[in-house]
Amino acid sequence: MPRHLVSVLVLAAVLMIVGTAGCIAQPTVAVEGVRVGTFTPANTTLQVEVQVTNPNSFDIPLKDVAFTVSSVEGNETRRLGEGETGPFTLPARQTITRNVPVTLDNQALLNAALATVRAGRDRITLRVGGTVSGDLYGIVTVNVPFEQDQTVMLQELLGMAGMQVSEAQIRQALGAAQAVSSGGIPGVTIRVG
Repeated sequence: MPRHLVSVLVLAAVLMIVGTAGCIAQPTVAVEGVRVGTFTPANTTLQVEVQVTNPNSFDIPLKDVAFTVSSVEGNETRRLGEGETGPFTLPARQTITRNVPVTLDNQALLNAALATVRAGRDRITLRVGGTVSGDLYGIVTVNVPFEQDQTVMLQELLGMAGMQVSEAQIRQALGAAQAVSSGGIPGVTIRVG
């Protein structure tokens, strides 16, 4: 079959799908959870559970779901790390759940924890924001932004490092993390208290 004819047939099929569906609905994204993974002197790994839903009656090939994780500190945010998953095909009228590892910079994380403790809170708000991108056979572009906040207990986040959550202990751990990132001893676990 000539290549031109195949292209025309694919285009006709897509137009039929779009015509019968009325319009193409964009996928939706929900951040279902944020769990602490591992802790080293240089970084902390979070597991971010992302659900992507396709409300359409046809599959959508996605290039990726890319996002950043930031701490929310009053009216400001502090970038902590980023994550990405893809490519994958989003089946028609289904939801796919992906657990995406996100490596956080410990200096930024400990500074965010310090700001949280100074504000008199025992929980840190993490903002996960990004974009779902892809296209439907080169005809319709999928580019859906999303943003959602999740709250994590500081004790859960810092407890993996053996830390109690107090301003003095966070400052001490921050000093140790700065020493490691500036050429200190790698592989040393931070234990305070």
